[in-house]
Amino acid sequence: MIDRVLKALITASVALMALLYVAHNLANLQQAYDFFVYTTSHADQEAYPVTLLPVPPAFLIVVAMIVVFSLELLAGLGGLFGAWKLWSLRNASSTDFEAGKTWAKIAMGAAVLNWWGLFQGIAVAGYQLWQMPLGQGPFEGSWVYGGMAMMTLIYISIREPAD
Repeated sequence: MIDRVLKALITASVALMALLYVAHNLANLQQAYDFFVYTTSHADQEAYPVTLLPVPPAFLIVVAMIVVFSLELLAGLGGLFGAWKLWSLRNASSTDFEAGKTWAKIAMGAAVLNWWGLFQGIAVAGYQLWQMPLGQGPFEGSWVYGGMAMMTLIYISIREPAD
């Protein structure tokens, strides 16, 4: 029973974090756009001045923002729904509890895809975010947030013992 409660609560905590990030992004939309432009501009890259990915046009910046914000929203809302499902099924059979993990897994997968796939994979590795003075926070933070989501996904995915 304790694992079922913890799975619900930990999922909810990662979901709330994702919702807070997307809310802050939307509340600071112009600054978010400016940051996306900065991080893809090849500016302030002194250690490795050659960046292989091109500077994207404005419409691709907007597309990237929509994708990032959508994944954060999915991680947040889907995670809260998934946590609620896990909580509501905490006394159910192991088969029903396993079936109720779907939204929690989808949400944590979206968070991992966002923070490790997009931030670490594209922004850090592709656009060398690690070099930029303003990139250190997102560089380090996305590793931590993706790790939190991945650990939660792994924990949720541990099968329940049969009844």
